[in-house]
Amino acid sequence: MTDTTDFEAKRDIALIAAERYKQGRLTRRGFIAAMGALGVLPALNSRALAQAKEIVVVNWGGTAADVLQEVMCDTYAEATGIPVVVDGSGPSAGKIRAMVESGAVVWDLCDSGAGSAIILEQQGMTQPIDYSIVDKSKVLDGTAYNNGVGNYVYSYVLATNPKMLGGNVPQNWADVWNVKDFPGMRTFRKSVRGQLESATMAQGVAPQDVYEVLGTQDGIDAAIAKFRELRDNIIVWGSGSDSQNLFLQEEVAIGNIWSTRAHLLKDQMDEGAFQVSFNGGVIAPGIWVVPKDNPAGTEEVMKFIAHAQDPALQVKWLEMIGSGPINPEAAALVPAELAAWNPSSPENLATQILYNDEWYAKNQIAAEEAYVDALIN
Repeated sequence: MTDTTDFEAKRDIALIAAERYKQGRLTRRGFIAAMGALGVLPALNSRALAQAKEIVVVNWGGTAADVLQEVMCDTYAEATGIPVVVDGSGPSAGKIRAMVESGAVVWDLCDSGAGSAIILEQQGMTQPIDYSIVDKSKVLDGTAYNNGVGNYVYSYVLATNPKMLGGNVPQNWADVWNVKDFPGMRTFRKSVRGQLESATMAQGVAPQDVYEVLGTQDGIDAAIAKFRELRDNIIVWGSGSDSQNLFLQEEVAIGNIWSTRAHLLKDQMDEGAFQVSFNGGVIAPGIWVVPKDNPAGTEEVMKFIAHAQDPALQVKWLEMIGSGPINPEAAALVPAELAAWNPSSPENLATQILYNDEWYAKNQIAAEEAYVDALIN
């Protein structure tokens, strides 16, 4: 098939699946699975899709989907009798927009990011959060938006293998750029997100001033130049598993990686062979967004979000997959052995900065190009 006929064939299959769904011959879960397998969304305009008897929560799949199902969704179903299922196909902003614009919304709640939440709100694709049901005091400052609210946090952190470094471990980002005293390979993300901040702090900029400095072209250029200095000592990671494997295979001794991957590495590596520092980390929140015209309706989804704010459930989330609690009340419930690995503990929050999506919305495209060029010339 040509690309065109292949697309048309997939679209026709999608339309058949949607018709069967409307007739009750295909469950909503089955319909979503079919759409995910096809990689397309149906172009429909039918209110039949709005008849919901369950909540569909969408995240990015893998183990995270299983944990979300067990910790948040199954407990809500037990408490209310309303089934909640996780779709791990990835709720990109483009998919959400396509659903809303086509009138074929099958998702109720999506695990998004602040940047996407802001854009989707501006486009009229999402619903306001009902803060008479969802409690603003149960999320970190800066993570409650008009059309989105925090659900968990992770961080870009400084990870090291002390054994490979002979016990001489970097304490800050300036040390990471000191290849004389801290020899060995480093890893940084292939994408610019979460990376320029560390290069800026490596120049001696205080964490609270990082985005002010990066708000100028000179500041961006200086951060890019830092990566050009270091590139002979850098192996880039593209996915979280890439960064994890680089440490497991001892290809790198130092890296800027996600705290969720650090949470896994602490149990996978030999004792004394892995540690993490949140000093100069960049904390990034996940954000719940509710697509416009979601089938389960606004009120039920808001009740689910409120359920997911339970601090005990959020601590369970941390224990199982490393996602930090968004609810400040959860810190007191975190087991002592996990507190040091919790991105949202008061001690770790005090040394980090909050990821600035407004900066990325303005600067990411140009900064990405310059950053990649600095890494690979």
